[in-house]
Order: sequence, then structure tokens, then C-alpha cells
Amino acid sequence: MWAEIPNLIRALQDNDNFKQAVSKLKWGRFNKRIVNDLRVTDHHGLLITDKIPSALNADETKVYNMIAFRLLEALSQACVKEVTDIALEVSHYDFTLKGCKILEAGWRSIKGNFSDEDTEPIQDLPELKKGDELKIKEASCLEKKTKPPVLFTEAGLLSAMENAGREIENEDERKALQNIGIGTPATRAAIIETLFTRNYIQREKKSLIPTEKGLQVYGLVKYRKIADVAMTAEWELALQKIENNEVDARVFLREMETYAKSITDELLQTSIANENLPKLTCPKCKSQQLIIRDKIVKCPDEHCNWVQFRRVCEVQLSIADITSLVNNGKTPLIKGMKSKAGKKFDAYIVLNENSESSFEFEKKKSNKRNGK
Repeated sequence: MWAEIPNLIRALQDNDNFKQAVSKLKWGRFNKRIVNDLRVTDHHGLLITDKIPSALNADETKVYNMIAFRLLEALSQACVKEVTDIALEVSHYDFTLKGCKILEAGWRSIKGNFSDEDTEPIQDLPELKKGDELKIKEASCLEKKTKPPVLFTEAGLLSAMENAGREIENEDERKALQNIGIGTPATRAAIIETLFTRNYIQREKKSLIPTEKGLQVYGLVKYRKIADVAMTAEWELALQKIENNEVDARVFLREMETYAKSITDELLQTSIANENLPKLTCPKCKSQQLIIRDKIVKCPDEHCNWVQFRRVCEVQLSIADITSLVNNGKTPLIKGMKSKAGKKFDAYIVLNENSESSFEFEKKKSNKRNGK
């Protein structure tokens, strides 16, 4: 792909959005460190084509611009900074002062962004020598509290999955997992989507919140082998040794079989606590105790076969809703359900004389008074 890069950059020269950025590139001195065939996994990095888009909507334009600017940044030279650390002593108390000066903007000049949240502040300090004395203009004492970690966003979770090995204590295992993490660049988003599909997590604005079901599953597996990130690192180390003819592949396969059997046995021995679930009698046969699951509530009697799905028109029915439906024949008002046409509506779910469920809508209050 490297041979095609110059033509892609020339194509951007004709686009008003990128002319100024392209002019900052040093032709013939493109950063070739971005090319490494050995590091390509599922596919190479995202590139534009030499076809300049002419009719994109606002969101599509944002995505295109992100990819184009990132390409220009990746090809640029390194940003060279001069970082200054100063140790100060005031009345026998030690203080530190940090300064940062941009010597060569490099890739940061493409978009003119010279600072990140987690890097040194751009603060050009005066020339100071060891032993210099400074006058104190004022002093203040700030009392602050540390904040708990913020909730994950999807972007933050993807980054955490990518760097999952940072907390591993064993240095060799940490190095093995350094460029691996959980999943691959192509599968991480799909893993998160599976968590949504199985109702383990849900979105709350931009944040990701675990559901009651998700917390329950986490409680079951957090100390199990299947949730051990270090295991992935051990596999990678073993595969490297196989590649170097240091370990017999058949030994590794036997270990994998043993591992698969052990995690299966572990999971089969776990049981989800049911003590908080109510004991409900089937409304149809009046004899069997209902089985309550995350997706359905059903009668165990095959001849009765009464079933109520927990998810109705994109709304998950709570245990309280199910209890009311079974015992009283009617749920509380369920709000925010969606029709097939995508319209939201509120309704009660009721059981008829055959224990079949249907909707009952709120009666609209009449505004007629005195015959008017």
C-alpha cells in the first residue's frame, strides 16, 4: 500500500479542507514507521482512496475527514518538545513545576492541536539555574477529593480491551499481551455489541451501565478461569515457543483440551441465585409454579405450555410487572414501548379469560363540561 500513498496525498491537495494541512507535509520524508507488514492482523489501517467525495452528508463528512487527517498526521514527522522539570523548596517544603515548549510541531501542526488531557501542559518557563531564588507573590492551599473512575463509554471500553494486559504482574506475560488485549481490532466492537444483545449492559446517554443480569453474570465468573486475562498471555507465550520450536504443539493442544474441560466443569457447577424471584402459579393451569427467566416466563407443564415473553415492544418487563400480570391479570402502565412503525406508546398488558396477553390503553380524559 505504501506506493499508493503519494497519490492519495496529491488527491487531498485539491480539497479546500486539506490544502493547508498537506502543505505542512515534507515530501520525500514521509514517516515510514507506519508501515509494518508483520503487524497487520485483520486488515491494514484505514485509508482514503484517490476519489474525492462530492456528496456526503454531515456525519459521513466527519468520518472521512477523521480518516484523512489521521493519514496526514501519521505521515508527518515527530513532534519534538522540550520538557522542563523544576524542583522548588519553600520553607523546607518541596514543590515541583513542569514546563513544556514545542520545538518542532511535527504531526501536531496538521490540525494545530498542541496539547492532550494527559500530557504536559504547554507552559514555556523562563530560563532558570540551580540555586536561583524566586519571590513568592502569593500562596494558597487547595483541599480536594479524589474522584472515583468515570463510567466507561464505548470508546473507553474499546481502549481498555486493547490494553487489558497492563495490570498483569508477570512481566513476560504483560509483554506478551501488550499488543494483544481482549479480542482483535476487528472483533472488539462485536464483543461489546453481544453484551448489548444479551442484555448484560445498556446505554445511559454516552455511558455504559451493567444490567442486573450483567452484574449477576460478572459475580459468577469474575474469579473463574474463563475471565482470566493472563490466560491469553500464557497462550501467546506458548504459541511463540511453538513457533521457535521450543515447545511441542501437541503438548499445547492437550493443555487446551484440559483447560476447556476445566472451565466447562466450573461453569456447569455455578448456579444463579433464585432466592429473590417470587413463586408464581401459572394463570392458565393454576397448578404449576412458573419458571422465570431473563427472556421468558413459562409453565413447566408441556400440556399447559403457557409463555409470556419478558421483552415486549422493546421494553423489558420487570419482576414486579410479571408478578402483577400473573396475580392480578394486569401490569402497571408500561411506558415507552415502540410499535413496528417506530412510534412510542404507553399501555397496560392484560390477560384475558384464556390467559392470553394483549394491550389495554389508557382511557383519555374527557374535557367536556356542561355539555360543551
